[in-house]
Amino acid sequence: MDIDLAFSDDTGRVRAPWMPDSGQEERFDRLTRLTAIAMAVPIALVSLVDDERQWFKSRVGLDATETARSIAFCRHAVAVREMLVVEDALQDPRFHANPLVTGALAIRFYAGQPVFSHDGEAVGTLCIIDTVPRQFDDAARQSLRDFASLVEDELNKGALIAARVSAEGALQALNIELEKRIDERTASLSDANDTLKREIRQRLSAEATLRANEERIRTIISSSFSAFISTDANGMVVDWNPSAERTFGWTREEALGRELATLIVPESYRAAHRAGMQRFTRHGAGSMINTHIEMPACTRDHGDITVEMTINAFEAGGETFFGAFLHDVSGRIKAKLALMQKQQLLDSVLETLDVGVVACSADGELTLFNRAAREFHGLPPQALPSGDWASHYSLFSADGTRLLEERDVPLVRALNGETVRDCAMLIAPKGLHRRYVLASGRRMIGPNGEALGAVVAMKDITELSESQRKLKLNEQRLRAITENLPALVGQVDKAGNFTFLNSQALRFYGRENAQLIGQPVRQAYSAPEFEKVEQFIKLAMQGKRVSFEDEITVEGRRSYYHASYIPDIDASGSVNGFYAMAFDITARKRSEIRQRDSEERLRTVTDNLPALISYLDIDLRYRFANAMYKQWYGIDPADMVGKSITDVFPAHFCGQREQQLRRCLEGHTVHLELEVEHGGESRILHSVYIPHMRDGVVLGAYLLSTDVTAARRHEANLKALANTDTLTGLPNRRSYEAELEAALARSVRNGAGIALMYLDIDRFKQINDTLGHAWGDEVLREFARRLLGAVRTTDTVSRLAGDEFTIILESVHSPEECAKVGAKIVETMRPLFSVGAMARQVSASIGIAWTGSAQPDARELAREADAALYQAKGAGCNQYCLGTKQA
Repeated sequence: MDIDLAFSDDTGRVRAPWMPDSGQEERFDRLTRLTAIAMAVPIALVSLVDDERQWFKSRVGLDATETARSIAFCRHAVAVREMLVVEDALQDPRFHANPLVTGALAIRFYAGQPVFSHDGEAVGTLCIIDTVPRQFDDAARQSLRDFASLVEDELNKGALIAARVSAEGALQALNIELEKRIDERTASLSDANDTLKREIRQRLSAEATLRANEERIRTIISSSFSAFISTDANGMVVDWNPSAERTFGWTREEALGRELATLIVPESYRAAHRAGMQRFTRHGAGSMINTHIEMPACTRDHGDITVEMTINAFEAGGETFFGAFLHDVSGRIKAKLALMQKQQLLDSVLETLDVGVVACSADGELTLFNRAAREFHGLPPQALPSGDWASHYSLFSADGTRLLEERDVPLVRALNGETVRDCAMLIAPKGLHRRYVLASGRRMIGPNGEALGAVVAMKDITELSESQRKLKLNEQRLRAITENLPALVGQVDKAGNFTFLNSQALRFYGRENAQLIGQPVRQAYSAPEFEKVEQFIKLAMQGKRVSFEDEITVEGRRSYYHASYIPDIDASGSVNGFYAMAFDITARKRSEIRQRDSEERLRTVTDNLPALISYLDIDLRYRFANAMYKQWYGIDPADMVGKSITDVFPAHFCGQREQQLRRCLEGHTVHLELEVEHGGESRILHSVYIPHMRDGVVLGAYLLSTDVTAARRHEANLKALANTDTLTGLPNRRSYEAELEAALARSVRNGAGIALMYLDIDRFKQINDTLGHAWGDEVLREFARRLLGAVRTTDTVSRLAGDEFTIILESVHSPEECAKVGAKIVETMRPLFSVGAMARQVSASIGIAWTGSAQPDARELAREADAALYQAKGAGCNQYCLGTKQA
């Protein structure tokens, strides 16, 4: 019986998925979208090639629906029937002048894997394209082959389904014909019995007609695609057609007269089979009669198959007979199982990716949140307007200072048609670990240009950013050695044969895919090494999940690994094999000695650093302390380990630090300075408390304390030098300006008046010119001493520059009080100044500005004092003058 493996479209025309113009389908679009995301390319296509053109069954990132065959990259891959990779088209003589390279599309990178129809013909490719050159390693090639295999399954799925539908239709038609013939025969026999006496002369003709009918039924049964088996009431075979011979391996001669149960019924089902036949014989009814069922069967060579069966009972010659049509559906079930396993593998890949994947429909409804995305947000997808996404899912700018606007959310940008690449943002759900991610995404377009939605992939770079930050701020004792270990992923069927191995596993075994897939697991190991894993394989085949660690030698290489075997259990509870995941822990094992050596070196380094270094756990118990604790506090570090801080130090010591330690254990880095007694003198310690965090959880705190006494004293000296006139010891201009602002602020708060005095030494240039600068400096020092003696200790005397001085008078209530101070200063300067061996008269001119304003102005006060000083000089020097704008 011929079976047409094509299928019909909406117009009734017969079209296979690989035939021209069969139209785009979502099942292929899903694969091209996933390929584009996984391979990080702008364009992914399912391209089908005919005699004149290539056309796109599915496309992502490209508006065109077809190109001429003559310029198609894919025709080269189809022609050689293997993967074609062009890392830089401009450097490839086959393509450097191709219009797809030199034109608007500007292809620079191409990789295409051929896909084959069910009859082995290369009909097209799954290809990826980029506008920049790129390298394509073995892992990427294997990933492209895997995705192409999924495309190939989808291309041929329609053919398999069409074959099954055609076979089932033929079987149904045959059943109808058989029932019709049986009814005709029964009716004919009944009529013959009723009219036997009246139609004796027609008996021979009736018998001939009956024999012809039986012959037709026999012909139909013999040529039936399905196996036909008939038994008597005792289950003995009375009919066995050629299809039954092909299906079960027994010839007709071997089967006739034997019990059906011993021929095709598995031993564990035989008792139930016989009991069912006996019940029908006794009661004339049974649950399996006239019912379409699926059941296990066995063949002559003891092979296990699954058959679909329809069984009927009929009477002939006063005896009960059973007739059954059976069809071997093992291939269909295996194909369905393989398809389901590939879908499970695809789902597993998406769920095991550390990249968060989020997608939405064209109307903004969230449709996909993979495992990583759910962990990032701590929430499942929810029906929300896109304007609420940022607040609901805690999406912030990369610096964490602002909640993203709707237009800045990567998924919204992609939905609006923008291609988003490595957009940095912060995901900060309340109560969960903050994550810094790079988001990339694009809009999804249907075959007719309609918007299907958008998809965004988010890569977590939190730990990288955190590690970089900690490296800059702290010198921590422990560092993360590795974060991602290579995982070996495989799948084994219930027969113990490999059905899938990823590239890491293939490299581990040191063999090609074709050498292992379909082969027993045992062949990948030496006999001693297989004995180690065999017991775990048996447990997995029994439906038990197992994990273990061991060492193994494969291809002469000794490695250590951690493995998990996860049973593959179908809906009926049957174990169809298992999935295997293994992590190479050789580095961890080999690093144990290095770790011990490293800890010894760390102890040596920390014990010889001039700093207190320790580690406290979450209960404030010491887990590490260096030797400086012995030198500083006389406490042996070994005696501190396991004890709390309150067990080691007195209450006043702990009280100063405990509050800051609690802040550190909340996840904050804390800096503080405290004075301590050391060696009979007061010292200043600068301490840094650094939280030890893992996966967002604080596990303890690192404490680092250094003696900064000398540095702080040096800072104090520098500050004093920066604000003091070195010649007179008075505050300099910088200090004066700061003190004037402070005094004005106090005047406002206290509601008291304030005055500013400007002073110049009269004819000071003559003193320098006649006596020299050394004696001039001595005059300045004596002038400063006399000024300090003439005013209150609460008043501020400053030297601005040269012979210019100022005095800030606080809490003066009138210009008259200012005049008294000015007169006192003039009088103080009257006694002769001793300059070396001689005495000299030195006088000063003084300008005074006073204000009782509620809002005194520093600049106005200074201008007034300066104007009064010039007025005093103009009046003949050696006197003071009050400003004219007192208020």
